[in-house]
Amino acid sequence: MPHKRIVIVDDDPDFLEYTRIVLRSADYQVDTATSAAEGLTLIRSVVPDLIIIDVMMSYSVEEGIGLAHEITHDPALAHIPLCVVTSIARTLDSVGFDEETVRAIRCFLTKPVSPDELLARISNYLSERRQVHGNRDAGC
Repeated sequence: MPHKRIVIVDDDPDFLEYTRIVLRSADYQVDTATSAAEGLTLIRSVVPDLIIIDVMMSYSVEEGIGLAHEITHDPALAHIPLCVVTSIARTLDSVGFDEETVRAIRCFLTKPVSPDELLARISNYLSERRQVHGNRDAGC
């Protein structure tokens, strides 16, 4: 079975490196981007199995929210599930995503994220997604 590909979009180089190491240790293919614009270009070129997006990049919640919105409203990308990470909110409702984007978000994690929690949530979601054919996926 081919390894699952995950794209991480976050402007924090420490979080990117930490998350990349954790995911690669579990045999995921990992690509990273440090901005929404770079992330969107990368996502369109590699079409990953899952995208991890930081809500607040460049000191603005609009960048992460805007990227998630762009992905969920693009017919070529809307099928890709999102995992949102943030240190600024404790619930998804408090972030400010539109309803369609909220439906596309499969994981909501607050920073700092432990390696065990990150791997368990992503592995759980991707395993369930393999068992569910179609877009009605179980949450992670």
